[in-house]
Amino acid sequence: MSSQSSGSYRVPDLLPGISFEWETEVKRSRFIAFFSRVTSRAEALSFQKSLKNQFPDASHHCLAFIAGPPEGNTVLGFDDDGEPGGTAGKPMLNVLQHRQIGEVAAVVVRYFGGIKLGAGGLVRAYGASVQAASEVLPLAQCVPMVQGTAVLDYANEQTFRHLLESFTGQIISCDYTDKVVILVELPEATRNDFTSRVTEFLKGQITLHWQE
Repeated sequence: MSSQSSGSYRVPDLLPGISFEWETEVKRSRFIAFFSRVTSRAEALSFQKSLKNQFPDASHHCLAFIAGPPEGNTVLGFDDDGEPGGTAGKPMLNVLQHRQIGEVAAVVVRYFGGIKLGAGGLVRAYGASVQAASEVLPLAQCVPMVQGTAVLDYANEQTFRHLLESFTGQIISCDYTDKVVILVELPEATRNDFTSRVTEFLKGQITLHWQE
């Protein structure tokens, strides 16, 4: 999709500490999908634990999470929470990856309805629960940003500021000593182009270090 090529990706449009809920039913079993925005494994596990505390009488609290961009070297994982191995967390994670949603944790709280679904039925039910919820989950675009420090002469400051603005970057701080030292932030996808352009415009009279 085009948003991936620009470096941006979709994330749950939820405030910290707020979750999204969507319920489906399969053969009398209730599958309640909860979504939260997370950026680490610890946050995902904490979200799962909070739902175990909130719904202690449920049969299972199955988890899948992607704690970063949906593509790349991201921390992700799942937990079947007592369901047969591979029948809950993995199909939930597959849906999140197919939908290309990042910084997300999904927990499906199941109340057993008395009718066994079998392994195939569980895979379909957990996958369908997350799929149905993800289709109505409010989403927002997330643009990865990068920060860097520029050191340049006073005479080049205005040119630098104009170039930064043209790349939708912003100045975080600015210190004036014998040189101008500027801390900047801009979309990560534009870092290389901006570096080339500003070096060319200022004829190499700039030192620019990016934080990794």
